[in-house]
Amino acid sequence: MNRLLGLFCAVLFTLTLGCGGDGLSRVVIRGKVVALNGPVGQAAVSFIPKEGTKGEGGIGTTDNDGNFTLIGSRLNDAGVVPGKYKVVVSRYMEKDGRVIPSNEYKEADNPLAIQSVPAPFSTIDSTLEVTVAESGGALQVEIPAKLLEKGK
Repeated sequence: MNRLLGLFCAVLFTLTLGCGGDGLSRVVIRGKVVALNGPVGQAAVSFIPKEGTKGEGGIGTTDNDGNFTLIGSRLNDAGVVPGKYKVVVSRYMEKDGRVIPSNEYKEADNPLAIQSVPAPFSTIDSTLEVTVAESGGALQVEIPAKLLEKGK
């Protein structure tokens, strides 16, 4: 999963290098990620445009209460283009259940880390979807499953 998400981010970055303004209007998105057993804190959130949605998507990190603010995948973009998005949520933890904050997680440094968000919601095959309105605003991303709380 990490390699796939890393590849996705690398491709997006490469596609946007050297590009000037694209003329697309973006809206600020704030939201909350929740699972059946509560808020999803310290997770990485990716919005991947679905067919027909322009732009390159967005990324964010949840706080301890599951709240996030989305930024565009391009440098200096505040928000994303309105439209439909697939949502991928990823959160790693140690076997003892300690969550590794998404900004600290590196596969090489944490080879035994466990993905606490079940598939497919933590993979490129995620079935989570949201629609970003023309006015932007708040969204709730609901994972219809419980998160893993301790490693096996």
